[in-house]
Amino acid sequence: MLSYLLKKTVIPKLILIGVFLSHNNCSQSSMNSETLIQKSIAAHGGLDLLKTIKSIQYSKSTSLYTKSGELEKTVDQYITHQWNPDQTSIAWKNKESAFFAEKKSNKVSLFKDGEMVKDSLELIRAATNLDAALYVFWQPFKLTDPSAKKVYLGKQTILDSIEVLTLKVSYTDDPEADLWFYYFHPKNYKIRAVKVIHSRRTSLILNDSYETQTGLSLNKTRRSFFLDTLGHIDYLKAAYRYGIESIELNQK
Repeated sequence: MLSYLLKKTVIPKLILIGVFLSHNNCSQSSMNSETLIQKSIAAHGGLDLLKTIKSIQYSKSTSLYTKSGELEKTVDQYITHQWNPDQTSIAWKNKESAFFAEKKSNKVSLFKDGEMVKDSLELIRAATNLDAALYVFWQPFKLTDPSAKKVYLGKQTILDSIEVLTLKVSYTDDPEADLWFYYFHPKNYKIRAVKVIHSRRTSLILNDSYETQTGLSLNKTRRSFFLDTLGHIDYLKAAYRYGIESIELNQK
């Protein structure tokens, strides 16, 4: 009788566990870069919601730190993205001057205290910052760019404790170009962190919180760490805080 009862209770449980493990393995084995990106886009509100936004303005406060942990400086920016026509602008100040940079119809303009800047190196730097602002803020949506070469690396662990699904992204075959690694939460598929190898230096940016005003779970607070050669944290380089200032929706 005891043997019969054990078979009656234990065997069904073993079958259920086997089915669960089989389903989980199938889900992971069927995952690829495009599937992961689509799941993440859905987790971040979806393309349909994104398309309702005509323009958005937000503040970005960047606190930079020295290796010893001292606050080096804080930079406050006001950034605007607009579509149809596409336009990105950044306004900021330092101790001496006020600046305004704008990219509209692929043309970059830079102003210092209201005067147009014509220096080519300054314009190139402004263009880089404008493109970076658009790229960073609108992830994972920008990962659908056809120029992005994506490789799904599967489940990994970062910082010895955070389980993630990893996507390697590059935009050129140049070995000196930036190389990106996007880390997604394995259950809700939101972006958990990003690693970038830039100029032979590796940074890990953790997404600590998302905003809730837009429904798109965009950046709210992030921290950027320099990593050592073993992939461990060297020191905190920057902390970012974003705040949505205004949103304009497309008219139906």
